[in-house]
Amino acid sequence: MKMKRVVLFALFVAFVAHTLHAIELPKAPSGFTWQEVPELKAAFLKPEGWFFKQENSKGTLAYFITKEDLAKNGEFATGLTINVFHFNQDSAVEHGKALIDQMATQHHVKTWSRAVGPFQEFGCELKDTDASGTIMMHALTVANPKTNTLYLLIFESPAANWDAAWKLGQQIMDTLAIDDEI
Repeated sequence: MKMKRVVLFALFVAFVAHTLHAIELPKAPSGFTWQEVPELKAAFLKPEGWFFKQENSKGTLAYFITKEDLAKNGEFATGLTINVFHFNQDSAVEHGKALIDQMATQHHVKTWSRAVGPFQEFGCELKDTDASGTIMMHALTVANPKTNTLYLLIFESPAANWDAAWKLGQQIMDTLAIDDEI
């Protein structure tokens, strides 16, 4: 399954890099719509009936695609968080690797990495338990060394709902439309 993701993402990024300026996207899979983010020249799959919210705090752009209405509830149980960092001097690739390595060390899980077109990806999947319960998370950093931009994507859901939630989450994270010029 991992190889399929790489091929789909690489082909899609190549397509998007040339067409996203006009925000021309292929038809979304059944049950999804495209959530466009014009300032990034990017788009992410959003399951029908889910919510989208964006924030800008201290130079970090944050986007949320959630099952629960984050704007109404102030929190969510199942969804995707996307943070975007633009670095002036530090390396986006080094930061991406360090973020995933830190999560992996803290939770004793394995990591993976791969080059996808102009991007470098690092990821891990982990389980975290605290007073509110156990959640599963799939964390992925996508670094663009050309623009020194880092995308941190974390899909999470309560462990009890993970299998069903990840069917949607995997589709979201396997179909990223990110312009390689941003």
